[in-house]
Amino acid sequence: MTPHKAGSGRHLATLDLLRAVYVASLRDGRSRTGSISKALGEPVSSVGSALKEASAKRLVRVTKGSAELTPAGRRLLKVVMLGGAFEIIHPGHVFALSEAKGLGNTLVVVVATDESVERNKGRPPATNQALRVALVSSLRQVDLALPGNKGSIFDILVRIRPDVVALGYDQRYKGEEIVREAAKRGVTISTARLGSPIPDVKTSKILMSL
Repeated sequence: MTPHKAGSGRHLATLDLLRAVYVASLRDGRSRTGSISKALGEPVSSVGSALKEASAKRLVRVTKGSAELTPAGRRLLKVVMLGGAFEIIHPGHVFALSEAKGLGNTLVVVVATDESVERNKGRPPATNQALRVALVSSLRQVDLALPGNKGSIFDILVRIRPDVVALGYDQRYKGEEIVREAAKRGVTISTARLGSPIPDVKTSKILMSL
């Protein structure tokens, strides 16, 4: 997550705070003040004051040093979920991540398991999942990168509860199917199919040229 910049407007600061609470909760299971402080690059005291203000507005609930979003606070976030292998980051990935981030204000990327990559591509991944998660996490467009699990994609979708699921231009999933299956699990989403200005740039072709 990009650290909060001092001097930004009040609304942007509130959005940054809510995003940090959401991300910490999703990543760690709880949103502690110290984690939020680190994510925002702000002193713990400043984060504590901001949380009190957000609590007064009923955007967060704070108990025993942890914060959680209220429904009102969560509605201010528009969370986009994007999944993929992300073996070798190339310009096509950067474009897709930027386009996906533009669909909302919070981008969560799910990085496929090694088993999933091998099953879909017929070969082991170029790098293991832990390395791929670390690489995707370092990209400025990404607020949080999570390792995918070995179960259904809907297991992690229910955990993230995104507002939008972004689909790569060449991913096999159908938007209407994802909307329908998410609804069965109590999650209301929309989907968006991403384009690509450079569809011929693929990890498999890069690997073949090495």
